[in-house]
Amino acid sequence: MRRASKFSSMRQVLGVFAQNWKVFLAVAAVLSLQLISAGQLRLCGAVLIGALLNFFYFLSTAARLEAAAQAPLPQAKKIMLIGLLLRLAMVFAVLAVAVHISTELFLSTAICFGVFYLAALFILARSELKRKF
Repeated sequence: MRRASKFSSMRQVLGVFAQNWKVFLAVAAVLSLQLISAGQLRLCGAVLIGALLNFFYFLSTAARLEAAAQAPLPQAKKIMLIGLLLRLAMVFAVLAVAVHISTELFLSTAICFGVFYLAALFILARSELKRKF
């Protein structure tokens, strides 16, 4: 039953993102066009890397929140702390690889992750507002 509930929560988050794919596509297009207009065509892959990193970050967050919601309070705190550390380690690992390749790739990936993160928060907040009203 717990496993079905976890998948239900993840499907709900994925459903919100699937309904708003146009926003993510628009964000990716704007970021890519900015890189192309700046003459940095080789950094367009960083947009994809930042978007994928953000996507896995939110999936991990949804899974951890679901697990913490079903656990007793002391265990829930531990689950959330471990989840935070794992997500931060994932972000730092990808960015560490990017910085070893080139500084421009690192900055592009980090900025794209941040922009997609803000877009995802906006989409989730907007979906909650729609649900309440």
